[in-house]
Amino acid sequence: MPRKPMVLVVDDTESVRKLLVADLSQDDRIRVEQASTAAEALEKAASPDCAVVVLDMILPDIDGLQFIDQLRERRSNPPAIIAITGASETLLPDSIIEGPYRGLVSAVFRKPVDRAKLRETVAFCVNS
Repeated sequence: MPRKPMVLVVDDTESVRKLLVADLSQDDRIRVEQASTAAEALEKAASPDCAVVVLDMILPDIDGLQFIDQLRERRSNPPAIIAITGASETLLPDSIIEGPYRGLVSAVFRKPVDRAKLRETVAFCVNS
C-alpha cells in the first residue's frame, strides 16, 4: 500500500500549529506532521513523501523566503508551499508570489487563517 502524502505544518506558535494540525488531520487521505523551527522543517520536508508545506513566513531561525531557498537546494522537485503571514496585504513582499518564487508558493493566507479554505487549498495541492 502506498504511503499517504505528507503535509507539513510549520509554525513556531504552538497553539496555531496544533490547531492547524488538528484541522488538517481530519482528511484521512493525508498524513500531517509538524515542525516549530525551519531547521526541523527542512529535515522533514526533504522527504519525497512531503507534498505540501504550510509555512509561517516568520520563524525564529530564518524567514519563510530563506526556508524556500534552502528547500529548493535540498529537493529538485520541492513540495507546494502555502504561506501563512500576519502581515497585511500591503506589507506582503511581492517576492512571495512573483519573481523567483513564482510557481512555488501556491497560496498565501493571512492570520487568522480561514481554516476551511486552508483545508480546501491543501487538498487541491495534494491532488495536483
